[in-house]
Amino acid sequence: MTILIFGRNGQLARALKRSLTARSQAYSCYGQVEFDLLTKTQDIAPFIRRNAPSAVINASAFTDVDAAETREADANRLNAKAPGIMAAACNAAKIPFIHISTDYVFDGTKSGLYSPDDKREPLNAYGRSKAAGERAVMAAGGQSVIIRTSWVYDARSKNFFTTMLHLAKTETHLNLVSTQFGRPTYAGHLAEACLAALDHMPPHPQIYHVSNSGPIVSWADFAEAIFERAKLFPDIERVDEAHFPRPAKRPSNSALDISAFERDFHYPLEPWQTGLELAFQDMER
Repeated sequence: MTILIFGRNGQLARALKRSLTARSQAYSCYGQVEFDLLTKTQDIAPFIRRNAPSAVINASAFTDVDAAETREADANRLNAKAPGIMAAACNAAKIPFIHISTDYVFDGTKSGLYSPDDKREPLNAYGRSKAAGERAVMAAGGQSVIIRTSWVYDARSKNFFTTMLHLAKTETHLNLVSTQFGRPTYAGHLAEACLAALDHMPPHPQIYHVSNSGPIVSWADFAEAIFERAKLFPDIERVDEAHFPRPAKRPSNSALDISAFERDFHYPLEPWQTGLELAFQDMER
């Protein structure tokens, strides 16, 4: 049987392909070129029926947080309507469905870790669209797992990890945000967590949090860990988020409580320092 993955060239989709290949598990991936979810939303259910997969993982999304402020309708179509249709189609076919969500469904004002059952209070259009997607998946029923995650990166994409390495090699002075906190998530570890969930799906829709474990850090802390491993030593100034004004407001606290996932799936999540080392190893191959 084949796992159908919506998403092809994103960080998680690439990591899933690597993990599934290592397991000799059949899969098919469909990105925007092969199946444009924005223009073919109404075709999602028949597409799933024709492919007859053993499970579906939705690794696709409208992820441009700032662009979503002016393209909220598109963000809602990709992040809310599409996953709701996917979940309903999977329920009808009696197959598991995994949907990826985000820490941005929260406003970031909580002190401490966010639990899966904490109230959704998004600060921006992207967060609103992802919150709506969660509600649609939950309403569809079936064997669905929503995985909220945070600060995802790999060694190849345009992300915080690769951006920091580029800047440290080209700039002598860097301003780093020290007032937003969370835990990084290595895409390879997120992919493995998705597959672990597929092995033990609950009978009804559930929301879980997945990030790497380890200490809560600021973006500045994470950047300094990247620089230390890379043996790069730019001059650093710690600043608050107001130093980088952007259209969409970000949550100050993105730290997720991952204990329920670890408990229910018997799957301890690796420390973010381990993920960082794997990213460097991948980059150096």
